[in-house]
Amino acid sequence: MRKNNTEVYKSAEGRRLLHDLYRKHLLALDVPLSEQMVETSFGDTHVMYYGSPAGMPVLCFGGAWVTNPLVMRPFIEGLDLEHIRMVVPDVPGGIGFSAERQLDASKGEYGQWAFQVMDTLGIRECPVLGYSFGANIALQLCKEAVLCIRRLLLVQPAGFTKGASSKIEKLIRMADKEEKQLTEEMLKRNLAPVLSFEHDDLIEMTKMLFLHAKVAKGDWKELRKKDLHKFRAPVGLVADNSDYLFPGEEVMKRARKIIPFLEMSNLTNLDGHCGLFKNSEHTREVMASINDFLLRDITDAH
Repeated sequence: MRKNNTEVYKSAEGRRLLHDLYRKHLLALDVPLSEQMVETSFGDTHVMYYGSPAGMPVLCFGGAWVTNPLVMRPFIEGLDLEHIRMVVPDVPGGIGFSAERQLDASKGEYGQWAFQVMDTLGIRECPVLGYSFGANIALQLCKEAVLCIRRLLLVQPAGFTKGASSKIEKLIRMADKEEKQLTEEMLKRNLAPVLSFEHDDLIEMTKMLFLHAKVAKGDWKELRKKDLHKFRAPVGLVADNSDYLFPGEEVMKRARKIIPFLEMSNLTNLDGHCGLFKNSEHTREVMASINDFLLRDITDAH
């Protein structure tokens, strides 16, 4: 394979294959969608829109190492996209079509980048959703733009629990394996703590990621109480008791000490970190609570 000078992909061929996978995940969706490129001081950012153009914009972050349309699929399929329009930027330095440079979490660059995207798109004072590792970005945005977030929703969020770092390191050791070693059986065995059920797209995504991307843990720090002491918007929190990476009870306990205005909390059992991808009654109940929280201002106005 021809090597390339990038912080994201191991080769030009790897970039092409992961971009093709991104397009495949888009084609699997049956919702109105569009895309846009915006300029930031951190390079160009690719933004996907899911849902009716007349819907209320919700700025969403889902992390960097799963394609945008796949990591957001549970929300795309579960939320009321007639009234909500999901605005989902590809994270710089992650899989997608944004600038291929890693940002420095220790310097608050993800929050600065997210605010520039919000400002350029003209969606200040919109609700913000952070899912899994995307919660780190949403929380940095809260520090950067205290008055520009109407509501904050955190779903199975990173940033609140200790011990997640070592668990993540254990998972990404698979990136050191040769292609012939990354069998489906091996992937399922190693992913079992976060993916306890069959899901072909997530298995394929993981294999392609470890074969073709330069996966890095990042330099995120645990959230501190002073980080959010000026934040005044209502916050919703969904945590999962069976979450291997971010155990629900620990998340809830820590969040109640840190978050000033916790308006909604939902401690559920989704059968693991990837449980939202499972078609179950628990998932539908969680999505209903998320939908209610995001649209509460509109509902109350009527």
